[in-house]
Amino acid sequence: MPYEKESEQVVDYPLEDVFKAAVFCIKHMGGKVIKQDQEKGILHAQMDKKLFGNYLGDRSKLEVQFTEQEKGQTAIHIFAYPLDAIGQKLMFGARKGVVDTIIKTFYEDVMKYLQKNFPS
Repeated sequence: MPYEKESEQVVDYPLEDVFKAAVFCIKHMGGKVIKQDQEKGILHAQMDKKLFGNYLGDRSKLEVQFTEQEKGQTAIHIFAYPLDAIGQKLMFGARKGVVDTIIKTFYEDVMKYLQKNFPS
């Protein structure tokens, strides 16, 4: 399905710090954490139609998996898709670019948080 997006990025921070940053950033972006398990590296979130005051048009769900890598690195794998008004996967009529914007902003926000709170 073209509405589903997957993305992966590796960051030079330990899993514990990245997970903490991700939870903070979901809330900072106006989202709601719906499932979290740091030991398993799982974080699921529902994002609102608005992002920092800008209207995007669709809600989105992020399913994030964190995997500890070598040398204190963490891989962030995101599976994301748009949601309808009752929180179910949107199968048609989604606005183009909304999920991509959410993913891009999430990565940027996590990196800003990590650089500010855990300088190397």
